[in-house]
Amino acid sequence: MRTLLRLFAVVALACAPAFVPAPALAAGGPQVLVVTTGNEEQEVADYAVERLHMEARRWNFTLIEGTPEDLEHLGAYDVVMFLNTGGDFLDEAQQESVETFVKQGGGLVATNTAIESEPDWTWFHESLSATALPRAEAATEESVNFNSGSQVTEGLDEELKLTERWYFFDPEPAQPGSTLLAQLGSGDAVAWVNEELPVFYASPGGEGKTWGDRDFLQLIRQAIWWGAGEDAAMVQNSDDAAPAWPYTLTFVLFVVAVAGGGSIAVWRLDKAESEREAAAA
Repeated sequence: MRTLLRLFAVVALACAPAFVPAPALAAGGPQVLVVTTGNEEQEVADYAVERLHMEARRWNFTLIEGTPEDLEHLGAYDVVMFLNTGGDFLDEAQQESVETFVKQGGGLVATNTAIESEPDWTWFHESLSATALPRAEAATEESVNFNSGSQVTEGLDEELKLTERWYFFDPEPAQPGSTLLAQLGSGDAVAWVNEELPVFYASPGGEGKTWGDRDFLQLIRQAIWWGAGEDAAMVQNSDDAAPAWPYTLTFVLFVVAVAGGGSIAVWRLDKAESEREAAAA
């Protein structure tokens, strides 16, 4: 019985690090309120939020899922994200709250169908600096090229291939009001920022596979960092980084090794204790 108890204690100690709260959650990084109201594909939105939660744990920002009502009180947030939002999902007070938030330095990150949201909200569409034409009927694979020189595209040097129902714009974002960050091979805009306000938009994101792409997620997390006004380079939280080996296999081998060594030590202790008891008898 004593052997089992000691062995259990050894395994519990070995597993304990897996249940320690991620330090990224206590790091005090940017607070991001994400709203998906009115999206056309809930499964895509749910998957996108799931992937962004993983990015938040690894890259020291906090993602909070919210509703339009949460937009009325933005004092606790650094960035608001309209993830594939659609339709008239905000009332006048919520629009004014977001507008004031951005004018005072808060970041706004929008993706995909968000550019069609709130068609009568003049300030929002002026901030996005472009007008979307109807999306393509069918999804096609296109190459996306990134422009260097921006904090948002840092490290994104390779061509990215994404399959989307692509947006095209008329007018397109143009300087001096906007800085183009990415475009299709045809030259049509894909992602950009407002030069006067911390507003970022990326047209992809309507397909679940896009949110699983490493480079696209890097673009979005760096846009969040930029929108929050963070100038320093992002540093990955090593405790939450994916290990070189598959995590499950690594963890199992680790526990087996510790438990095996612990069981030998426990067996020796019990043997020595038994011998002392026999000698005393």
